[in-house]
Amino acid sequence: MQETGSGGSEQEEPEELPEFQDLTVRGRTLRTWSISAGVVLLAISAAFGGLKKAGAETPHVDAGTAIEAGQFEVTIQRVVTVKDLKPLFTPDDGGALIAVVTKLKVTDDTGTTPPSDLIRLIGVPGVKDTDPPLGTTNVGDETMDPVLTPDAGEDIAYVWKLPKATQLPTQVDLTVQGYEHEDESILDHHEKWLPDKVVADSTVKVTRK
Repeated sequence: MQETGSGGSEQEEPEELPEFQDLTVRGRTLRTWSISAGVVLLAISAAFGGLKKAGAETPHVDAGTAIEAGQFEVTIQRVVTVKDLKPLFTPDDGGALIAVVTKLKVTDDTGTTPPSDLIRLIGVPGVKDTDPPLGTTNVGDETMDPVLTPDAGEDIAYVWKLPKATQLPTQVDLTVQGYEHEDESILDHHEKWLPDKVVADSTVKVTRK
């Protein structure tokens, strides 16, 4: 007969169950699986732009606003279309030229020429978004690819060709490239400024001359 009452053997304590996040699957805890899945999700989201924050978006600036681009301070002044700029630049037969006139100031202590990748036209018919300009010129003295003096603002025009039968734009979108200073370049072990990221974009009305 089974004994009853309080004199029986003590009831065993139930085993303490592991925390949910500490359970193991294929030798790894669920906590680890969750972290790994999160990292993959972040990578996928970043690849498709899902993690872009408003603060990380490229600033949109108006003409006349100074833009800090690392090696340069850039101010977009105006955009003009012209039939030619002889003897500096000549369009194709029946075509025209489009020029982005900037105020450029070198922020470094070493003078340099205007970089060809500083300005890009975006969505202009007849000009690819990646097309570099034909060249640059100092608006004041018409010097081609002039050397810019540190801390001295110069009016510099970036010039592209517009092909024949292309309707002249009434406004253009453009971007301004930023540059990052490297104390020692991996390639030649000298300090230099290297392209970093686009620091601003702008939409500017076009005037005709």
